Amino acid sequence: MGDKAGVIYILTNPSFDEYVKIGYADDVDKRLKQLNRSECTPFAFRVYATYEVENRLSDLKLHDMIDRINPTLRAIDNVCGKKRVREFYAMTKEDAYGILEAIAEISGRTDRLTLVTPSEEQQIEEEIAEEIEEEHKERMSPFTFSKCKIPVGAHLIYTNRGNDNTGKECVVIDDKNVEYNGETWSLSSLATMLTGSKRGVAGPRYFKYDGRWLNDIRAEVEGRALNRRVEDTWIIPCNPEKYDIIGAFNELDEIEWSQSQTNITIGDTVYVYVSGDCHAIMYKCEVTGANLKGNRSNEDVKFYADLKKSPNIEYIKLKLIDKFDSSRYPLKELREHGLKSVQGRTKVTHEMEEYLEAN
Repeated sequence: MGDKAGVIYILTNPSFDEYVKIGYADDVDKRLKQLNRSECTPFAFRVYATYEVENRLSDLKLHDMIDRINPTLRAIDNVCGKKRVREFYAMTKEDAYGILEAIAEISGRTDRLTLVTPSEEQQIEEEIAEEIEEEHKERMSPFTFSKCKIPVGAHLIYTNRGNDNTGKECVVIDDKNVEYNGETWSLSSLATMLTGSKRGVAGPRYFKYDGRWLNDIRAEVEGRALNRRVEDTWIIPCNPEKYDIIGAFNELDEIEWSQSQTNITIGDTVYVYVSGDCHAIMYKCEVTGANLKGNRSNEDVKFYADLKKSPNIEYIKLKLIDKFDSSRYPLKELREHGLKSVQGRTKVTHEMEEYLEAN
């Protein structure tokens, strides 16, 4: 490492996404292995970013700076009468990175700052953790129509952009069931059928009452914050060095894409962010197939630099809806409208959706 003693690191863990760990290590990989020996967390720690420093334990100065700005961010507790001050901070990984980025820019050493690209396995784990959290909330408070003040006889509208069944109506017949085409369904079983998913889906995510999502109505009744993200619209990054998406969409109207999200489904909208020399959203697609297994078609496989083949790999199909010049949705403007990171797949916020549809 030359004249650099080690690194200040930012670690994340899907088990507690509301915290980041900020510390120092001579060898961050060795430190990561030490932390991940523990079986006390469902998911492993991963490195989000590092900043190379010349002095050991430089993180203490960073801790002191954060504590001075906002002392409530640090995780502090008492165990058996002993105060424990930890290296965990209640902030987003993007905000933590912003601090390191500012330090690097002020010192003129941005070359020492590294934002680590998550592996596909890590992206999958993060999605699983998010789904577990959402499912936990739903299990803790099962959906009932009476709780949401939706009366028997109310008409619900199935809404899934791009799906042919969008606009279909069902009628509430009791506290947990609806009637559709003369048959009785639970909300989730009907949503699964209309969506065409091979896996069960959460019904309240796919139906509206009086123009409002049932999930939003439930959150409001329970006093929880409304979901900031759009359920059926995603931004997915593409590294053109690994997959020649420009060449693919010059030849094909439909491509195949690895599926790390278990809750992405037919009818969802996907905006593809292209890195490399582009740094912009360049494609809008519709998911036409989901939870598919097997190897890619011969038409698509040639655009991959190195594609792992296995009959058990899951993938989705993306149908091209629109192409954009790289100046249409550049990274700078995406960040101005709330995009925190282009390192992994994410659902868009309502602010981002308005920007993409209006511009």
